[in-house]
Amino acid sequence: MRRGLWPRITVKAALCAGLAALASLLPDAGLRAAPPELERFFGAYVGVATVEETKSGEVGQRDMDIVIQPYHDGGFRIDWINVSLVDGRRDLPGVERRVQAALFEPVEDRNMYVEVEAENPFREREKTRPMRGDPVRWASLDGPRLHVYAFMVLEDGTYELQIYDRILTDKGLDIHFERIVDGEVVRRISGTTARAK
Repeated sequence: MRRGLWPRITVKAALCAGLAALASLLPDAGLRAAPPELERFFGAYVGVATVEETKSGEVGQRDMDIVIQPYHDGGFRIDWINVSLVDGRRDLPGVERRVQAALFEPVEDRNMYVEVEAENPFREREKTRPMRGDPVRWASLDGPRLHVYAFMVLEDGTYELQIYDRILTDKGLDIHFERIVDGEVVRRISGTTARAK
């Protein structure tokens, strides 16, 4: 062996071993395929919705972008963007844009999914604390309907429940949403989307 070659081999081997160890911490995107009844929801959707504030009677409009895609071991990810319009337009002051995402994995031996945090090998996973106001989210499939629920305990001890239904249609998804605070529906959203290419 030539002089000086051994240290280079050792450094290279150590680097390869370190990269292999790091890769083992990353999520495996393909351990288990999503069931066919979930796969048919995968895609990108664009559309419009009507928002009704039931207490005030105020009605507004919003544009929606929704992407549903596979996630880690038979689960799914939903990303959505809502743009609340002003006088039916998105080019006026006062327009609000909200971006959200949620990751779900299947619950073993149950016909449901539970929200999980994105895996990050450089950060400890934080526990959900419902009694501190953290939302608890879960989802289920019912034929052409994907139900997503979010439950929160509010600061005053009352609760909030959000029910978000995405219903497959010939052209895309219909959207139905209700926000319920302490048993009273305070907001309803209904809309239609088309599957985008």
